[in-house]
Amino acid sequence: MKKQLVFSIAILFVLSIGQIKSQNFDVPEDYVLDSKEDYAKYEKDIIACANWMENSPLIKDNKRIEANSFFITWLTGSPTVTVSIDADFVVKYTEKNPDLLVIFMAGWARYSLENNYSKDIQKGYYEGYKSIINVYKKGVGVKKDKNMEKLIKLYEKGELENWITENVRN
Repeated sequence: MKKQLVFSIAILFVLSIGQIKSQNFDVPEDYVLDSKEDYAKYEKDIIACANWMENSPLIKDNKRIEANSFFITWLTGSPTVTVSIDADFVVKYTEKNPDLLVIFMAGWARYSLENNYSKDIQKGYYEGYKSIINVYKKGVGVKKDKNMEKLIKLYEKGELENWITENVRN
């Protein structure tokens, strides 16, 4: 009984750390993105932003609007990270929940930054899909979507990477 209690408390502690971590992102104030060095300076903030987007409720508030704006501004001009979106493989999963599109791109960008500026399109798709699946499964602020449900089934069966390899062009 005592072991179960200690184990339960440990699990709650670990889960709460993740929740606290996801809430600690603040959009940099007065950020400047004029030179290649400026973009590099904000890479850790972009990773934190992607983590926050994925781990916070999908509710349109000022912080999400500011985070989305910061991320899109950074990604649009980034000299090192490119997200290539084929509308056939993204739009149908984000159509009912348009905010998932930014989260998809953020998951891909985070992957690229954490993996030496990887340009691997299939891994990018996988990480982007994984991010939107995580947000969708929380069920907060999302509309039910049959296409997302199919994507989640592929992911849960461990078939998502193969599906991407077969369907997404490099």
